[in-house]
Amino acid sequence: LAHLLRSSQSIRYQFQQFEHMLRRVNQQEEKTGRLSALRHIVDLSGYEINPFTMIFVTNGNLTYYSQLLHFENYPELVSPLEMVNISKWIHVPYRIARAMMPDGFTERFRLHDENFLHILLKEIKIEDIPVTLGGKNERIICQSALKRTTEQCSGATDQDLLNSLETIVISPKKRRQIHVDVKESAKLQWYFISDGDIYFGVFYQPVEQNSSVIGTISGSRQEKEIDCDKLEMVYPWLRLAAKIVHEADSIECTRPGRYWIIICNRASWIHRKTVNLAVQLVDEKSGCAKRCHTDGTFSHCSKPFVIDDCLL
Repeated sequence: LAHLLRSSQSIRYQFQQFEHMLRRVNQQEEKTGRLSALRHIVDLSGYEINPFTMIFVTNGNLTYYSQLLHFENYPELVSPLEMVNISKWIHVPYRIARAMMPDGFTERFRLHDENFLHILLKEIKIEDIPVTLGGKNERIICQSALKRTTEQCSGATDQDLLNSLETIVISPKKRRQIHVDVKESAKLQWYFISDGDIYFGVFYQPVEQNSSVIGTISGSRQEKEIDCDKLEMVYPWLRLAAKIVHEADSIECTRPGRYWIIICNRASWIHRKTVNLAVQLVDEKSGCAKRCHTDGTFSHCSKPFVIDDCLL
């Protein structure tokens, strides 16, 4: 998935999946009048160790996604998650992840080798376990993951856009904040590449608050940071990786005011992060676009970039 989808897309699809599961659980509870939940069984047969897996575990991404989905937003929906037919090497990243996770992680994520069936039968009826895992349920069909070739992976295609990217460097535990002043309805869109994981979000500040909230960027000098807790989040605060697949997205700015794009390097203690980005404000009526620079100024651009055409 890291070679196929933007990080924001991957997280969005995860939330859609969990919302679908939540609706199914709610339907079951209405039907039976009893509390319900889901159990996931993940078959890791043939899953080979690779560098990406170790990086995903050790750089905090596994902790972030587990915290975001399993602990913060859907704490009672999926419990537990059973991983069966694991290889011995899985225990190494598992121990690393367990040390960084909240209490109860080992109860939510359980590991089993090939001798897992008798353990599952302690809590699950054999009629509810698929035949492929030694059970008697023929209706449940497990689909294998598809492997994509390098040619099928997403990549940047708009060379003019790539040549126009603006570069910013963010020190460890620091952030950059870019303000875009909007007077009438427009689409705010962005495209960026990063050399590591960064936190990204967009916040809205009404016109009447512009003089009361301190914090602007003037040239390359960053003044006091704005207090995001006092502003409305209009694009979710997410941890994104835009090194393999570049990030591109947009929001509709339907209210006049100041929109703050916040890019944060809080996950890093030592390393600086370099972000190459382009931000545009597209007028909905005329379709004309203005380039938004990191100092809050605008300049003319020949045409707006189309997000779906930037990445194939």
